[in-house]
Amino acid sequence: MSNIENFKSQMAPVDALVPRVVNKKHVAQPFYTRRVVTIAGVKTAKTRFLPVSHEGQGIETYVDKLELLGKTRAEFISRKLKGIERRAHMSLFRELVEQNEESHTWQEFFKANFGKECTVPDGLCIACWNCSLFGGLEAGIGATFSRIRYFDSYSVEDAEDCIAMEGSEEGMGIGNQVYEDVNKARGSETYHLYEYVKAGTRFPFITIIESPTLLDVASYLSTVHRADEHGYGKYSANHGKFDTDFLVVATGYPRFSVLDMLKWGDAGTLDSQFDENTMKFDDLNGSVALFGEDIDKIADQLKSAFDDYYNALTTV
Repeated sequence: MSNIENFKSQMAPVDALVPRVVNKKHVAQPFYTRRVVTIAGVKTAKTRFLPVSHEGQGIETYVDKLELLGKTRAEFISRKLKGIERRAHMSLFRELVEQNEESHTWQEFFKANFGKECTVPDGLCIACWNCSLFGGLEAGIGATFSRIRYFDSYSVEDAEDCIAMEGSEEGMGIGNQVYEDVNKARGSETYHLYEYVKAGTRFPFITIIESPTLLDVASYLSTVHRADEHGYGKYSANHGKFDTDFLVVATGYPRFSVLDMLKWGDAGTLDSQFDENTMKFDDLNGSVALFGEDIDKIADQLKSAFDDYYNALTTV
């Protein structure tokens, strides 16, 4: 059996994603297979990036930073990753639905199969595949737990080298205030100053999917690339674009952390660490690790995996 077929054999059946009906309400199934998939890689900024989780001072905005492993590093918090990627996943979900539905919109499909349209973040249905993977809450009805786990990430590079700030060669970025009155002459009070992470900065990451289906894994790989082009962080319409290199997709829990990946990045050995002979994962069933082209082949399973999910939904 090939590595890819062995990997697929450890995934949960797609039927687990079909919602059950409780008190005439569609709700995602609670299922736990004791299996996990770990996806690790590196995101490299290809535009200015503003990871900001707090208000700035006056007209200035500052990049999140943290002292870690002997460096001041830019911080990319996990909830920012999850929020953008959840929206990208929902966009992909709707597109796949409309490819399969010849005479219905995604809204009609969602109402028929999940009881309502699902809108991120304030109108979740807690029944669809997106809610099964990312979790959700519907007040007075119930909740689904997230099966996808994110971890905070940090820049490999030191803040002095990777953040444009006051005193750096580039200086702070300059933008317009949102509330600027266009009927008045422009002056210094209409400008907004902001720090930003420079293009080329690397952020290693780890994501874990619990009780994974093949559809979960293949869609995540596609979702990340969509999110990369949409943009992360503040001012994402023009900033926060990334290239993502997936280094490994494996069954089991990782025997390394983002901190280990930072140490490898500091030493210049990050890519070389991800070798099938050295990379280890905890899996009582025997871990199956995929690298390089095999990861692309799993991503290519998206359409067929979604067709299986669609057929399971519509033949219930």
